[in-house]
Amino acid sequence: MRASTRRPDLQDFEDFARAVDRADGVEAFGEASFRDVSEDRPARYLALYDPQLIGLAIMGREGTELAVHPERRGEGFGRMLAEQAVQIARPLRLWAHGNLEQAQGLAASLGLEPMRELVQMRSGEDIPDLAEETARIEELGVRLATYPAAECEDPQELVALNARAFAEHPEQGAMTAADIAARGGTITLARSGERLVGFLWIQEEPPELYVLGVDPDFQGRGLGSRLTRLAQAQLGVPATLFVEGDNGPALSAYERAGFVRIRTDIQYEAPAD
Repeated sequence: MRASTRRPDLQDFEDFARAVDRADGVEAFGEASFRDVSEDRPARYLALYDPQLIGLAIMGREGTELAVHPERRGEGFGRMLAEQAVQIARPLRLWAHGNLEQAQGLAASLGLEPMRELVQMRSGEDIPDLAEETARIEELGVRLATYPAAECEDPQELVALNARAFAEHPEQGAMTAADIAARGGTITLARSGERLVGFLWIQEEPPELYVLGVDPDFQGRGLGSRLTRLAQAQLGVPATLFVEGDNGPALSAYERAGFVRIRTDIQYEAPAD
C-alpha cells in the first residue's frame, strides 16, 4: 500500500465515489469535493492505493470528506485517514453524509462533536402551475427575468445579493462570480423596480432547488414561499433541496410548500480548547 498527497486522477476518483455510494446508499463526497478534483481548486488530499484507490480524504474549503472502498473496510484505513486529517486540516470540519452509524462512531472516537446540521428535503407529487405561480409573484410588484439578462449582465449584483441573503451561511454566502459560471443550472432574478430583491437557482439533473435567496430587507412579504412554488413549477417533477438544520423559518416554509425531510448530514468538529 502507498499513500499520496497528490490530487487523484478524476476517473479514479469518480469510480471510487460510485463504489462507495452504491454500498452506503448515500454519497461520501459532495459537489464541493467533485469540484475540487475536477477543477483543481485549492484543497489538500490524502489518498491510499493498493494498487487501486482504496481510501481518500479531501480537505477543501467547505470541509473534509473521506471514505474507504467497501471491499477494504474493517482494516483501519478510515481511522488512519481521519487521524491524519485532524493533523492536516485545522480546524477539522468532517462531513458525515446521512450521518451513518460508522461515521458517528469514528467521530466519537476522535472526540469530534456535531456542530452543523444540513437537512435534505424532497417535494411531493403536486406540481404547481408555472403561469399561476408567475402571476402570484408579479402580484407582489416583482418582475422575473432569467439570468443573465440585459439588466444584469454583471454577476456582481447577484453575488452581492447572495452575500446579504446568506450572511450567516458558511459556504453559500461566499459564492463568487466564478462559482455562478461553474455550477450551471438556471437562475431566475426577481426585481422590485430596479432593485434585485431575490433569485431562484435550479438544477435539472438531478432536479434540485439549488439556491433560493431573498434580500433581508424584502423578507416577510411572501416572496420566498412564492419562489419556492415557482421552482417546483419550473422543474415540473418532484425535487430536492438542502437547508440548514437550525434555520427554523426556512424549514417551516419548505414544509408548508410540501417538502419533507429525507436525510440529515452532520458536520463534526473538534471542540474549542
